[in-house]
Amino acid sequence: MRNLFVNLLLMLFFSTSALAQSENDSIPLEQTVVEKIFGKNKTLLLFECLKIYKDESFDFITILNDYETEKRPWFLERISLLKLYNEQFESLDEQKMFALTKRLIASDREYTKYQVRYYRRMIKVLGVARTAQFFQLDNYIEQATRAYLQNDIPFIKQLESNRVPEHPPLVIKQ
Repeated sequence: MRNLFVNLLLMLFFSTSALAQSENDSIPLEQTVVEKIFGKNKTLLLFECLKIYKDESFDFITILNDYETEKRPWFLERISLLKLYNEQFESLDEQKMFALTKRLIASDREYTKYQVRYYRRMIKVLGVARTAQFFQLDNYIEQATRAYLQNDIPFIKQLESNRVPEHPPLVIKQ
């Protein structure tokens, strides 16, 4: 009976996630990375790792769905910034590169603020220890997704070899 209830909640979650994913199918989603690494979807992974109980599963799915829905625009912005960097690297002057880097850092700050908001909500459902585990796993998945995306962006040294610097590179003598 518990499995049936959990499966129904998972189906509800995936039906809303599928609608959000169709927005931009050309972007590799976090879900794809999770499935490649763990061989299962993120929600199932979280249910297994956090040992979500039947009486808390509805509240957890509700918060998780809100969390993932609110995370999506941040994720898309991050990817668009990385794509912009990749596509325009050779033509970026120092000022534009500075501005782009500041946008990436500001994006990371926003993500941290967003996590703090959901940390408070998640504690009410899971308690402190499992909420800490949730964010540990979520951060791991986020870093794995970043690494996955970075593999598609040419390494900066390869790009540097094609770019003529405005100023000679700084050489530090030891």
